[in-house]
Amino acid sequence: MTLDEQKKHFAEFTKKMAETMLKKGFDYAGTDRLSNFKLAGAITGTSGQLNCLNLIATKVARLGVLLRTREVNNESISDSILDLANYAVLLDQLESE
Repeated sequence: MTLDEQKKHFAEFTKKMAETMLKKGFDYAGTDRLSNFKLAGAITGTSGQLNCLNLIATKVARLGVLLRTREVNNESISDSILDLANYAVLLDQLESE
């Protein structure tokens, strides 16, 4: 991959990240866009950050299975990578509050 190809891929990927995060946020939260993580953390007796970290761990495990088997019925490898990147951003947002 050349530098120009990498720049293009990065720009396209981060644009898709933003679109996905903002769109999914409406399904999971109200005014506080991080409330779902906080509530799930409270339910499990942890924190929003640890809840988000658990979701990251689950997504990494899923990717491990998908990359080994290459058998995908629903969510693609690319979709899982996108979700993983967004969870990292959401964890950073939770941490910066």
